[in-house]
Amino acid sequence: MLDVKVIFMPHPPVIIPEIGGGKETHARDTIKGMDQLGQLVSEIKPETIIFISPHGNSFNNGTCILNKETIRGDFSVYGYPDVEFEKKINQSLAMKISDSFDGQDFVSVLMDDELAEQYGVEVTLDNGVMVPMYFIDQYHANYDMVHITPGGTSLQENYCLGQRIQEVIKEQNKSVLLVCSGDLSHALKDEGPYDFHPSGAVFDQIVKDAITDKDPLSLLTLDDEFVKEAGQCGLRSFLIGFGFLDGMGYDANVLSYEGPFGVGYLTGYLTKNEKLIESSLLPKLVDLTRTLYQEKISVENDYIKLARLSIDTYVKTNRKLDFEKVKGEFSNDFIQEAQGQRAGIFVSIHSNGELRGCIGTISPTQENIIEEIIYNGISASSNDPRFNAVEQSELLELDIKVDVLMEPERILSKDELDVVQYGVIVEKGSKRGLLLPNLDGVDTVQDQIEIAMSKAGITDESEMEIYRFRVTRHEIASRHTRK
Repeated sequence: MLDVKVIFMPHPPVIIPEIGGGKETHARDTIKGMDQLGQLVSEIKPETIIFISPHGNSFNNGTCILNKETIRGDFSVYGYPDVEFEKKINQSLAMKISDSFDGQDFVSVLMDDELAEQYGVEVTLDNGVMVPMYFIDQYHANYDMVHITPGGTSLQENYCLGQRIQEVIKEQNKSVLLVCSGDLSHALKDEGPYDFHPSGAVFDQIVKDAITDKDPLSLLTLDDEFVKEAGQCGLRSFLIGFGFLDGMGYDANVLSYEGPFGVGYLTGYLTKNEKLIESSLLPKLVDLTRTLYQEKISVENDYIKLARLSIDTYVKTNRKLDFEKVKGEFSNDFIQEAQGQRAGIFVSIHSNGELRGCIGTISPTQENIIEEIIYNGISASSNDPRFNAVEQSELLELDIKVDVLMEPERILSKDELDVVQYGVIVEKGSKRGLLLPNLDGVDTVQDQIEIAMSKAGITDESEMEIYRFRVTRHEIASRHTRK
């Protein structure tokens, strides 16, 4: 009998016949693969299934593990409340996994009903679990479960989380299976949920090859921007699955792949093979993180370098950077230019492709640009109310951008705006809101205006003044090594 440890399953509700209403026939290969995986599960009869779903309660900086005696869910949102599920959670195992994550300084949230109420969320089953569960339960329904949702943390961290789950399971007497739920690119066709992007098909091929070649390292080195272009939701789930078998010999199989609705669906599994010997990737991941970091900072200009140094210094020492002590690390041209100029500055921090902090000043508040960058670097990393303060363990993952603002000019019409060329400032009474130019997801002038109004707390455009401004943006280009 195959010693299946990890299975990869997509989660489109349309492949459930009661919901698909005939459309499921367009995904025959996927349904066949799901059935095959259900039969494999029935052969191994796991006592506990750990579901890794990207569609549970997600956090930017950590992983969510549900903690409730019994958990329920249905497809009411699709108009099918009778397609429902109820399972017991293995709370003891969930708590041990959470403790293991925390013990390695990986942030995790053990989500019970009380905490869920505070966050305004629910402890319930989601599509990422219920679709795989539908096909598994037809063959084997007698199991308890653990529900884990990856956060917006690094790809490397999610691989390591899988390895931590492995360590916990070694101490258990129960048979445990990992179900890694995830769809691949959502940008395979224009009629899909996202606009078509050529990166979509490339991404899906990379994932397929990574499984068949047993090469998770090829996934761990993917560029954030490339992954974002692909519009996927399964990468972190799949990496946890690979990490679960870190250091073990295993065989890999892809049962099916297709993209009938503009979304890539893959089914497959990993089987433990005692005859094979595999070395752990963890030492390589440490080297990889540092290599990527060195590559990144080697191409940063002095503006970004100063912001990074300010952030690093404050996070590590809780003190402001003394520029005089590091002056020798910067070019004379930069020092002369920056010391002789005053301007508003915005420092933006991203981590794993997601915003991690952004604070700035519309007008200069310091004696020169150098001090403005230093102070706003500190604020962006510690005082953005949308995020927790940046921690030392995150520093190698940060991407930093510095915008130098030019003098704002008042305009009389929105027609004078351009979301790429100009940022916008809106003012009404004492309320003022700003939005930088050329931001992801801000595609129209009206979007730009409405976001700036929301930041200012302005609800009505009447008597509102509008200003536009240009910026000099300092950032490094994405690697895009996979395109």
